[in-house]
Amino acid sequence: MHVVQVLAALSIGGSELVACELTEYLMTQGHRVTVIAGDGPLAARIQAAGAAHLAWPIGKKRLRTLRMVGQLRHWLQQQRPDIVHVHSRFPALIVRLAMRGLAQPPALVSSMHGHYSVNRYSAVMTQADAVLAVSEHMRRYTLRHYPQIDPQRVHTVHGGVDSSRFPHQHQPSADWLQQTHAEFPALQGKRLLLLPGRLTQWKGHASFLQLLQRLLSQRDDVHGVIVGAGRPGSGYIKRLQAQLRDLDITQHVTFTGARSDMTDWYALADIVYNLSDQPPEAFGRTVLEALSVGTPVLAWNQGGPAEQLQQLFPFGLVTPHDLDTLLAKSLQLLTHPQTVAASDAFSLQASMAKTLAVYAQLRQPSGDLQA
Repeated sequence: MHVVQVLAALSIGGSELVACELTEYLMTQGHRVTVIAGDGPLAARIQAAGAAHLAWPIGKKRLRTLRMVGQLRHWLQQQRPDIVHVHSRFPALIVRLAMRGLAQPPALVSSMHGHYSVNRYSAVMTQADAVLAVSEHMRRYTLRHYPQIDPQRVHTVHGGVDSSRFPHQHQPSADWLQQTHAEFPALQGKRLLLLPGRLTQWKGHASFLQLLQRLLSQRDDVHGVIVGAGRPGSGYIKRLQAQLRDLDITQHVTFTGARSDMTDWYALADIVYNLSDQPPEAFGRTVLEALSVGTPVLAWNQGGPAEQLQQLFPFGLVTPHDLDTLLAKSLQLLTHPQTVAASDAFSLQASMAKTLAVYAQLRQPSGDLQA
């Protein structure tokens, strides 16, 4: 089977990692994979997997990109892939236009990775033979806002965690600890509270900083660590810095920027948080990664993270915006540390196999799919 993964670029992000993981999995299963996407850090993994990479700027939102419709149509006619799987809206639009008029079009699959704005442009993600929602929350969101879609075409395929990358009870090496403490000396001797996620307003940094201030009023051994990329000089970063000054906790928070060593950071942390809101996380990859390592997670009881915590660590569920309960549970975990038990739930293998099963059913003459 020849599968084409189409996305804007091979940068680091949830949808990009899913496309990369699918590519790696499909190659190990003996299938042929072509990735059509702009270049980025994940290109090395695509190449290492042995897949073909067409570094076309298919995600550039400009009129010039529309010229790629004919180029892509010609390529599809020549290659005749079995499945085209789109992971973002503008590339999906280009694919839809390119497939018009094809005598034998490939089956089209889309993934709903996030809360796209509800309009005709976003509706392109629902115009596929199969729509994969990354959580039950996202399946409900899709069916609620696009009632014209047949529910049988919308399938819940939770993301999965690779336990070999995030092994249970992982311990950072002595060299890593020495290097990290040299780079961030304020972390030494502290109980670390970790908030992973890019620096954007809906990731819940404001709630995290309010929590930290309240914790510091009761114990002096905690330190907040915010891991994630942000645009230098952005207005949001400036607002966060102002909040730190207003709360008088500047010296108690460390910003690490983007990191490629997240397994070690999860293992080093005493508690990991996910406080995303408006919208909630569609899936919440960082929640699952931290739980896989065995570190407890506290998160708002909504969206994808709630589905993970309900199965793996129910204690971590907190009513959205309930800072009192968030504080109480944080203090309880700091006083009585817990390790999350190992589990096969939400495995990467299961996630990939379920996606492959959808691909296989689409190739059947009947095309009957069960959600």
